[in-house]
Amino acid sequence: MPNRCICYTTDAGYLFPTFVSATQARQHTPVDIADIVIFSIGAPAELDRVFSYACAAEQIRFISIFSGKIENASAMLARLFLNRILPDDYDQILYIDADTQISGMLAPILQIETPSNQFYAASDPMIFSLPGGRQHGQNISQYFTSLGLASDKQSNYFNSGVLRINRNGWNEIGQAAWSLYQKLHGNTHYPDQDALNIVAMEQRIPMSLAWNFPVFLRNAGLEHEITPRIIHYMGSPKPWHGEFMPWKLAEYAIYLETARKHPTL
Repeated sequence: MPNRCICYTTDAGYLFPTFVSATQARQHTPVDIADIVIFSIGAPAELDRVFSYACAAEQIRFISIFSGKIENASAMLARLFLNRILPDDYDQILYIDADTQISGMLAPILQIETPSNQFYAASDPMIFSLPGGRQHGQNISQYFTSLGLASDKQSNYFNSGVLRINRNGWNEIGQAAWSLYQKLHGNTHYPDQDALNIVAMEQRIPMSLAWNFPVFLRNAGLEHEITPRIIHYMGSPKPWHGEFMPWKLAEYAIYLETARKHPTL
């Protein structure tokens, strides 16, 4: 069994798009390099049963998690508890959000050994608006300041939708972020992401946008330059809602094809 895994944390509402991304991850990852694991947080037992069968057919490991095991946190915050819920087999982890599609081989990012007490994460696209004096950039800077991020640190703000983690040290990072989130009483725009940036910015190693490519950057003509492997459909709508710019029909059609292949889902 490999010591690496690609994992997703999800709830009932996002199980289907999670499954689609996970099947793509399986297709783009040799089985001897990494397992694919979906953690279903607090979903109904019958729904978990149906998805567990579909996952088995696609060589994906499916694990149901009682929400009490992660202190009743939401599935979005479950990434902070990965050390607690992951089987002991894995020490090198690639966490991926559900609103993603996998467009290239993942072996290169998986085979990089992440140092202990550190993790890789790509810059969040909000930082691209920081330079200059436009109101949008000023609003973002003011928000970062309200989080306690000094102006010289704000350009280091990262996105938590894809994280390449060393399990050794993630428990401390995740628990620090969870404790901060509770103290903030959820009064942040991006709960887990803001908390991670506040407590662990110094432990983050920058990662190429190829591994967490915001789909709207297609409008800037950057896709050819970056050659993304993981496309992140940030914001709304999502690709399973239909064909909307800037994505193509094929990116919506994969959800229809998956539903036809697994009609019980």
